[in-house]
Amino acid sequence: MSKKLTKAVSLAVLCSAVTFAAGASADPDSGVYVGGNYGGFKARGGDFDDDRYLLEGVVGWQIIPHLAIEGNYINFAKYGNSAASAEVDGYGAAVVGRLPLTDSFSIYAKGGMFWWDADVKVLGVKRSQSDDNPFYGVGAAFHITPALGITAEYKRFEVDYDRSDFPVAPRRSDTDLDTLTVGVRFNF
Repeated sequence: MSKKLTKAVSLAVLCSAVTFAAGASADPDSGVYVGGNYGGFKARGGDFDDDRYLLEGVVGWQIIPHLAIEGNYINFAKYGNSAASAEVDGYGAAVVGRLPLTDSFSIYAKGGMFWWDADVKVLGVKRSQSDDNPFYGVGAAFHITPALGITAEYKRFEVDYDRSDFPVAPRRSDTDLDTLTVGVRFNF
């Protein structure tokens, strides 16, 4: 738990420094933004578990108040059990539709592609796989200042493994990774 807290505090300190460097001229309705998210995930409709966490970095361009494009890197911690487990990470690209409700609060939806790599272990046999699959999600953003905002998101990443790559095929080849994250966003 202390490693998680150290990472969260380090991210908060970095974010504070970037916010002060960005100045008050930032505009959340247009321009470039960067951010970081921390949260949990569940696989195949299971439960959110304290041991399943993820870290995500985000870079985007708010083209107009209602439309942005975004890239991300996400690293899922190891999940599964002694019979089958996986570690997944990858890059994503998405289109984000945003609805500003007030000057400081907005909701949004996003959808895109996720290019992933995974180390999958089934009954002691370990294989590496990679592919690309869609992801989509919804979220909300609250701007504390024009340069600094906080976000909350739910996303689903559809990850499909190649079952033929294992001597004993896993029961299912699809793993939907549902995520809940909170994060910070810096607008420039």
